[in-house]
Amino acid sequence: MIDTNLIIGRLGSGKTTAIKHFLKNKPENENWAIIINEFGQIGIDAALLNTGDSDSLTITEISGGCICCAAQTQLRVTLTKLIRQYRPERIIIEATGLGHPAGIIDLLRDEYLQRIISINSIITFIDVTLFTQSSTKPSANSALASESFSQQLQLADIIVLNKSDLSTDAHFQHANSYLQRLYPKKQTILSATQAQIDIKWLSHISNVEQDNALSGPTGAQYHSASDAFDFKGLSIQRFRSESGHYFSFGYILPASAVFNRIQMLNFIHGLLQDQSISIERLKAVLNCRQHWYGFNAVNNKTSVTESFYRRDNRIEFISANKQLCTEQIEHGFLCQLTSI
Repeated sequence: MIDTNLIIGRLGSGKTTAIKHFLKNKPENENWAIIINEFGQIGIDAALLNTGDSDSLTITEISGGCICCAAQTQLRVTLTKLIRQYRPERIIIEATGLGHPAGIIDLLRDEYLQRIISINSIITFIDVTLFTQSSTKPSANSALASESFSQQLQLADIIVLNKSDLSTDAHFQHANSYLQRLYPKKQTILSATQAQIDIKWLSHISNVEQDNALSGPTGAQYHSASDAFDFKGLSIQRFRSESGHYFSFGYILPASAVFNRIQMLNFIHGLLQDQSISIERLKAVLNCRQHWYGFNAVNNKTSVTESFYRRDNRIEFISANKQLCTEQIEHGFLCQLTSI
């Protein structure tokens, strides 16, 4: 398997600088391939990264479009060519800061590439000075409110708060306040100057590849009942946890399981309307074929937003009724599966 990293972040966040630092610390006996995606027609970053090491380093540039969408076919061709000709031990992909990188993850997990590529840490670089008092809840015109930035944060395993030498303690406080609310939780949040982080972070396995056996639906470690069961050949993890007057129960399914968004909304609406069930809160991230969606239900109101999480399907129910017949809800939920 070829270890593969995705480096993402807004324009000017330090992505190329970080890769230069990684290359300076690359093990001499490892063959690496770097794919640089530039939105403009004139490629510059690949030239900036050239170290003169042609024996163990290959740098390829894809310009004039975003590999997340318009140039995705070109990315597939480039990856296939690199793998066949150079047989690298690590591939680093730097996406354009204007892109929506979920499409890259979907490509890396297709039927062919997932057999030869292991997705290592997805690292998002952020200019920490973007986090001001007003941006803890970004306004519509804030740089933090853009869809591409939201996707870059959601997909990240590791977030690097770069330009720490230009920041204040207040920037970090606001940044941590903002980032700690992200779901699912990140493996780590680092600070850096000149985008320099230890090369060891490249070797962490991405959340999209990791086994979830020890992690409950909220990303926290569960110390209560958990088990696994089979449903039509699909291995499903089941969790239950209690805290005070409330208890939660939830399920984690493989990313390949597919739900129907409309049917799922109807199922959630029915649960919230049934007072005998008494569901206080419901959260879910589900694969609905063309898109992944986050479901958030509370006080008989349900919101649905596109999600860029790709690791697995997961849902959690929270109730004050500890005598609740969870088997009935479980059956209803599993009936919303459209394909496995």
